Amino acid sequence: MRVGCCHLFSLSGYLLTLSWERRPHLGAFARNRALRIYPALVVLCTLCVCALGPALTRLPLADYWSHAMTRGYWITASAWKVAYPLPGVFEHNPLPHAVNGSLWSLPYEVRCYLVLMLVAVVPLPLRWKVLGLLAVLTVVLWYRPSDAGVFDRHWGLDYYHIKLGWLFFCGSALAAWRQVMHGWRLVGLVMVSALLAGLDGGAPRWLLLWTAVASFIVWLARDAQWLPTWPERWGDWSYGVYLYRFPVQQTLAHWGVHQHGMSVYLLSATAVTLALGAASWHGVEKHALRWKA
Repeated sequence: MRVGCCHLFSLSGYLLTLSWERRPHLGAFARNRALRIYPALVVLCTLCVCALGPALTRLPLADYWSHAMTRGYWITASAWKVAYPLPGVFEHNPLPHAVNGSLWSLPYEVRCYLVLMLVAVVPLPLRWKVLGLLAVLTVVLWYRPSDAGVFDRHWGLDYYHIKLGWLFFCGSALAAWRQVMHGWRLVGLVMVSALLAGLDGGAPRWLLLWTAVASFIVWLARDAQWLPTWPERWGDWSYGVYLYRFPVQQTLAHWGVHQHGMSVYLLSATAVTLALGAASWHGVEKHALRWKA
């Protein structure tokens, strides 16, 4: 899961910076991001509260609907904060209570969008502004107490604000400097960063490792022509897969599918998740994106 987030944030920073450069308009950028995030997310939350929860809760339905936890789950549709449990749902799973643990990273992603929009309107070249953001995150990580927990805030930021923000804006910097950092230069950055990350500890090691990861992912997505391509007519299922994978896994575990072996569980979860990801794209997302500015 954490590796997937590294890939997601690096590519997101790269692609959204290109999107801003194509059309540097704050209102259009915000509208397009909202259309990408919220329609499918609202549908997911509605299905979880109104279908999944009533079907699987151990509580009487009247108690389920009147429970504060049921009402509180709707905050997840804001993408600013995530509520994980629904009353009486998945209580005896191997990972109990959480309906959709995958969404933990979504508020961080939305915050990165907002920061990118804020710095983009500052009247300075974008390439220097994103480097400035990376410098700020470097200072915050450098002075973060070594014994702090991942969710402990230092200077207003927890560990994942720093890590995911670095990956996002490293991708953004690679987009803004793409005329310089391309091809074998990008490969060289990956190799040098990875090698140096193995020589030091503490903050420098993590910053170099994150730089290597972000650079490798951007190079792989942009320059690795040998990779197989996804047929355009199939659409982009990635966001739907992200939204539905965890509830699918939890539901299958609730039904005891994992007890038939890991291979059966993984194949079942993959097949159902891909089907729901496709349904999300073709049923919700592509229609919402027609309203893009």
